[in-house]
Amino acid sequence: MSSNPKNPPKSTNQLKMYNTFTKREEILELGDEVRIYVCGITAYDYSHIGHARSSVIFDTLRRYLEFLGKKVIYVQNFTDVDDKIIRRAVAEGRTQKEVAEEFIEKYFEDMEKLNVRKADFHPKVTEHIQDIIEAVKKIIEKGYAYEVGDESKDESKDKSKDVYFHVPSFPEYGRLSGMSLEELNKHRIEPDPRKKDPKDFALWKAAKEEDYKAKSYFDSPWGEGRPGWHIECSVLATKYLGAPFDIHGGGKDLIFPHHENERAQSYALFDVEPVRYWIHNDFVTIKGEKMSKSLGNIIKIRDVLSRYDGEVLRYFLLSAHYRSSLDYSEEAIQRAERSYNSLKNAIENLDMEIAALKTFGEEKPESEKLGTEKSKSEKSEKSETEISQAMSQADELVKRFREAMNDDLNTPKALAILHEFATLANQAVTAGFGIQTLEGIFQQFITLCRVLGFFEKYERIPELSKYKDLIREREEARKAKNFDRADEIRDRLKKEGIMLIDTPRGTRWKLIG
Repeated sequence: MSSNPKNPPKSTNQLKMYNTFTKREEILELGDEVRIYVCGITAYDYSHIGHARSSVIFDTLRRYLEFLGKKVIYVQNFTDVDDKIIRRAVAEGRTQKEVAEEFIEKYFEDMEKLNVRKADFHPKVTEHIQDIIEAVKKIIEKGYAYEVGDESKDESKDKSKDVYFHVPSFPEYGRLSGMSLEELNKHRIEPDPRKKDPKDFALWKAAKEEDYKAKSYFDSPWGEGRPGWHIECSVLATKYLGAPFDIHGGGKDLIFPHHENERAQSYALFDVEPVRYWIHNDFVTIKGEKMSKSLGNIIKIRDVLSRYDGEVLRYFLLSAHYRSSLDYSEEAIQRAERSYNSLKNAIENLDMEIAALKTFGEEKPESEKLGTEKSKSEKSEKSETEISQAMSQADELVKRFREAMNDDLNTPKALAILHEFATLANQAVTAGFGIQTLEGIFQQFITLCRVLGFFEKYERIPELSKYKDLIREREEARKAKNFDRADEIRDRLKKEGIMLIDTPRGTRWKLIG
């Protein structure tokens, strides 16, 4: 019989992934416990399919590590105070908190439909203001940051200050993104003549009029204000995971400036390289162009989910390698739907066969069902060989699935192997294998599907012993061409949530809700 796919041999645990920091693929040297931090959304609008891709990719990585026997501690933050949130709050006459909470809730609704599991911790910025303040104070004390006031204000009345991280104080700045000094100088988005260097970035921002309107300000040693964007992830990641932690993930648009700045801050805080492996996914594009509001081509998750099942969208998002761009179109999502349905049909066909065998029993030994016109002993020997071959095929597919995932999380190849498993499942049903063999194939098949996040909520098809005689009566009615009685029995079971399906092997069924 097969080996347990949930406990693969240690020799298969050599997961190799591309590390953005070292610019090469590396075997991830991980202990039994793996600590992962992934940047979450800025909660000011409905999430789009670019957010969905990052969430699905890192959810899949988490699932695969658990499949390999690892304990994963997974943290994903929510940015719930930010310029975009504040602008929306002011425009709508709401508070920053009301806007952020609405779109965090909507994000969770979308993720549930995509089978993206919640993180172990979902920290919000506003819940950790004191932690952030202490971190900023420490960075200032260690000489990496400085305070500046507004010279146009009367400081006796308004002592609010900004705090900037001084980029030249960290000589390795730019190593994560690989940008040259010239490139770095072109990418500043916060001009301020009070900065010591144009590349310096905000750790703390003095409150402005919009902050007061949106109730988005907090007391601090620098007066009323709020955190800069980047400091939150340095604080939240290390608060829950320590420093250094294993994997930091996110979309590649975060490499600069967000993750570059985060690395600098964290190094300033802890005097250690804060992350062992930086992993980034590429964009979802529309006709080859990155989604952006200026182009008007942003596709929201819920708009896709209004027309397609969440697992279909998940299939689409895994259909390209995570480090390649993925172009969205109706044709592409429809192809994903057809491919997903072929997996779903194979799972259901296999499960229906098992349920039928449990209901009606196996009237002949499995060995005799699979034999030829030769002697009984020859039939038995051939049957055992066929069973062994089928289970060996299943084991080989599990092995190849692990190899694909170990090769930089190659989900397109892993999906192709699932389709080979679907073919094996369909062949096993047609060949007439018994319960034990079919159940073994089913368990391996659905285990691999669930590693990629499919069929997590799948309900097994039950045996129908209480309806066994009724189903047999219907089969006899059909043979006798008494279709009125056959339809009457079919309709009765349909009302009880059971759909009967006629196959060359007899009546099968599945549940309808």
